[in-house]
Amino acid sequence: MTRNLLFVAKVFGLVLLLVGLVACQTTDAVVKDNSTDKSEPYIAPLKWQSTSFIPQDVPSTDDIFKLTAQQQEDFTKYYFAEKNAHIEEHERLYNYLEMILYGFDYRGDTYTASVALTKHSGNCLSLAILTAALVNLVDLDIRYQRVNTAPIYQRFHNVMTLSSHVRTFVFAPQTPLKKNEIVIARKKMIIDYFPEKGNVTGDYIDESQFISMFYQNLAGDSLVAKEYDLSYALLSKAMALNTQNPETLNTLAVLYKSLGDEASAERIYHYALNNTSGSVNILSNYALLLEEQGRQIELSEIQDKLNSVKDDNPYRWYDLANKHFDNDELTYALRYFKKSIKVAPYLHEGYFGAAKTYYQMGRTKLAKEFMDKAVELKFTPQDKVLYKAKSSVISVEH
Repeated sequence: MTRNLLFVAKVFGLVLLLVGLVACQTTDAVVKDNSTDKSEPYIAPLKWQSTSFIPQDVPSTDDIFKLTAQQQEDFTKYYFAEKNAHIEEHERLYNYLEMILYGFDYRGDTYTASVALTKHSGNCLSLAILTAALVNLVDLDIRYQRVNTAPIYQRFHNVMTLSSHVRTFVFAPQTPLKKNEIVIARKKMIIDYFPEKGNVTGDYIDESQFISMFYQNLAGDSLVAKEYDLSYALLSKAMALNTQNPETLNTLAVLYKSLGDEASAERIYHYALNNTSGSVNILSNYALLLEEQGRQIELSEIQDKLNSVKDDNPYRWYDLANKHFDNDELTYALRYFKKSIKVAPYLHEGYFGAAKTYYQMGRTKLAKEFMDKAVELKFTPQDKVLYKAKSSVISVEH
């Protein structure tokens, strides 16, 4: 059964751990501090640390972006070459990346900037880290953005990984404004190593979240390999950057659950639900924990809470909907297929999911309408033929 799997979310180099569905929120984690502004609630620290893990050496944040002396020299020699002086700085960096990445092996390993450049391989997160390392050498401005892509699943025993994606923006240097001059938008280069039509842009993330992705990815890999001490050490680095990151908390909860410490996992889920924006991953993983413990009332409450969670990844809702569909929970399935459509109304998958759910409910007229929309949005000719075939079956039976 898919519900017995632990889910680990990656970002083509970004690993976030997922476990099941969420539990109901509690109020004891937020305590009012009368000595401060009453509009700012005091958040009680989460007791997530454990002394049962053996310390491990892991890369520092400086190590992640550090390049060798030769790598730095090669880049700056190109960047400041007289022959390139006529090219704007942000374009120069883009051109250098395009040149050095020829023949690059885009496999799924997460590397530091130096290792990625030495091995000439790495996933999209590794390449975003390399981009940031080069940007740091010439003091350009950079920004990071999540990109939601059609998920890639890999199963390892009771752990399933889910891949997503990240891209970078490198901006042109700011110049003094002339009199009466207004800048509407700064020029920039978008560096996206896997641009596809089905990609859906997500939230911008700050540097601490970006660096956390590095540690989360390696922690996820370590968890799959059952290297729990290393996974804990990596997550400790991520927690030092930001204790409010929902995906770091989710990964940490999965680690504890994998070790059989369900009490610690649940405590982390509660904290994340009370003090962060939450995520579908956290809710799903917590729900799985409740289901395994037979806590049906709390499970039902959490399934209801899922609908109010804000998540801009349509594929996450689509995946959740399919889990309910496979378990013949059609009401929930339809709800989350429609959430997927609401987030990304231009993707065909949500419409197809809603169509098959309406069909199972016996509501063939609505099934036909949603199937027709899926056919209209689908680009691949082979899939259009398949969808049209299914649509004709619905028409006949209607």
